Amino acid sequence: MTTLSFYQKIAAQRHVTTRSAAQLAGMSMTTASMALQRLSAEGLVTRIKAGSWLVGSAVREPAALVAAVARPYEAYLSGWSALRHHGRIQQFPETHFGVTLGRPAEVKVASVRVWLHHITPTLFTGYDFVPELGGHVASPEKALFDLVYFAAMNRRRHSGRLPETELNGLHWRDIQGWLRRVPAVHLRTLMERNFKALREQHASNPADE
Repeated sequence: MTTLSFYQKIAAQRHVTTRSAAQLAGMSMTTASMALQRLSAEGLVTRIKAGSWLVGSAVREPAALVAAVARPYEAYLSGWSALRHHGRIQQFPETHFGVTLGRPAEVKVASVRVWLHHITPTLFTGYDFVPELGGHVASPEKALFDLVYFAAMNRRRHSGRLPETELNGLHWRDIQGWLRRVPAVHLRTLMERNFKALREQHASNPADE
């Protein structure tokens, strides 16, 4: 089988493992591995980690990249990355901000940095699948919640770092619902204080209660 024929067998996938690519092409894993390495040299696939590859343009889809880096655990795009997608900030984040049930990590793939944050299962929510980004993306409310949550976990405040973020029309009841799921009282109190500061800072913008 030619390299082109092999690529045609896997082209419909966003992500493949060496094993799944071998099964799709009907060849041994050793042969599939060599074919994937040739495709990688030609820029048609991107190696994420051992035995894990993004196919075609999927590496340029932020949510697909976050999901691939987090495998075998689930993950979604959040934080500044999701806020940019929703038009809440204008600048393009230099790092893709991901939330996962797996381990936290900071990795670089094809000159793009991915920062994965671990979250408890009760807070792994508030996202939808966005086809054009290749994976799951947090809602504006959850993206903001995650920023404040991880800032509080690290004893940092984001309230003074959102001057260009559009908070108008956010569903604050959603945020309050997630706050009630935060088990640690001191953490929840800090987050409530930070959210209050954010709302006061943007008081001139009427928010959806």
